[in-house]
Amino acid sequence: MLRVLHEKFQDDAVRIFVTAWLIYAAFWNPWLQSSMTYNFLDAAVSFVDTGRWEMAHPHFYDGKDTVTVNGRVVSAHPPGVALLVIPLYGFWRVTVGPVDTPDEFQAFNAVLVLVVGATVASLIVVQVLWLTGWLGAGRRGQLLTAALVAFGTPNFFLGTVLLKESFAALAVLTAFRLALAPGKSWRLATAGCSAGMATLFALQSGLIGPLLLALVGGRNGVKRGAVFFLGFMPVVVLLGVYNWWLFGRPWRSGYFYAGDVLHPSFLMPKLGVLLDLLAGPHGGLFLYSPFLLLACVGIGVAWRIGRRGEAVVAVLFMVSLWLGVGAHHSEYGDQATFGTNLGHRMLYPAVPLFAGFAGYYLERVGRNALLLVAVPSVICGYLSAQAGVISDPGLFTYALKTWISGTGMGVFFKEALPTWLGFETLHTVVSRPDVSAGDLLRLLPTPVGSVLMRNQLIMFVSNLAVLSGLAWFLRRMWASSREGEHRSSP
Repeated sequence: MLRVLHEKFQDDAVRIFVTAWLIYAAFWNPWLQSSMTYNFLDAAVSFVDTGRWEMAHPHFYDGKDTVTVNGRVVSAHPPGVALLVIPLYGFWRVTVGPVDTPDEFQAFNAVLVLVVGATVASLIVVQVLWLTGWLGAGRRGQLLTAALVAFGTPNFFLGTVLLKESFAALAVLTAFRLALAPGKSWRLATAGCSAGMATLFALQSGLIGPLLLALVGGRNGVKRGAVFFLGFMPVVVLLGVYNWWLFGRPWRSGYFYAGDVLHPSFLMPKLGVLLDLLAGPHGGLFLYSPFLLLACVGIGVAWRIGRRGEAVVAVLFMVSLWLGVGAHHSEYGDQATFGTNLGHRMLYPAVPLFAGFAGYYLERVGRNALLLVAVPSVICGYLSAQAGVISDPGLFTYALKTWISGTGMGVFFKEALPTWLGFETLHTVVSRPDVSAGDLLRLLPTPVGSVLMRNQLIMFVSNLAVLSGLAWFLRRMWASSREGEHRSSP
């Protein structure tokens, strides 16, 4: 029986991975729009090309997310993503050539988004599938939770770009899984190492290490806790050495320099900031992913069925990140744009772990209640993915505007492909800063307007054809799984 369940999980894991990856690829964002991403790529490229750990191309992105320490321009972010990109760039340099211009960075990023970004986001979905089963959900609850995390949270957007939060979330889930599932000591050591890697990707994610250490030690004894600790601490020590080398103190990160706070003091998070992170119009978790409310109910269910340690870790991790991010944003006073653009992303490493607790409830929820929380979540996930990187503080408003001008297409079909083909569409024209919606409306009755509408229609039909083919393939793939179940049932 256990063997059959394991085989079913493996089959579902492959199918949900393929489903997520293909849909992320369909909404591929090849543009290098984020200074954070530029920062990671520049650090890796500069190290391979020069042998020095400093930025060689900060002028390409106006030096954003960098700090200058003792004449050295370095990243303000932890080095995790840049370290992963180094071997990939080494291979790229040998097979394609060096990256030394903005266009070459653009091409390198475009490939990495598909090869790395979409893959990491898809692996998060697979880990959520496992987590919900571990917490007691059946197949329906597992698949629903995995699908909602894939397309009803920022994971949809993160699967189309290359940002550090998806790496951190995957490291957190991997640490959680390896720490809890029974196995040999190497699994615990690897769990500790994965928790440490979460810190290398996003500093706030390192909170998962102490929480899992307490859980493992309390549940399995001091020796097992020590094994986890031995896996966790070397990575944390290496990060401390890195910070000491660049910034003079093991606990001082580049963020301190970026904010001109060499002697930071903890500020109590402002209530308005905390509420905005949870339910504000600028990316509030429960407003844009309302199915996460079911996870709150699922926490209580997990407590009653004996998964108390898991529930405590998930809640404390989410609350700690929430308070920490809120305190960090409260330091910036009235600079609302900073917080609104980053807050929901900085909380994301805790979201897949927390969402896993919704599975037990989704297993039993009725169709109407499911639609009530699932439809808004998926719509908001889709709007974020089709909009791309949003620099406007009005996230939802901007996403709607670009959805209208782009007729619902993702970044590739509404922006990248027309640019590469060399012809204008309605969206490419109105997206220019010197063209207003009124200018475009006045242009429509003219011959130029007719050409723009024709080109937009070509892109829309092409996008629709790709999505239709993808839907046909996915339907066949999942239909074969149902046929296999019917044949194997007595």
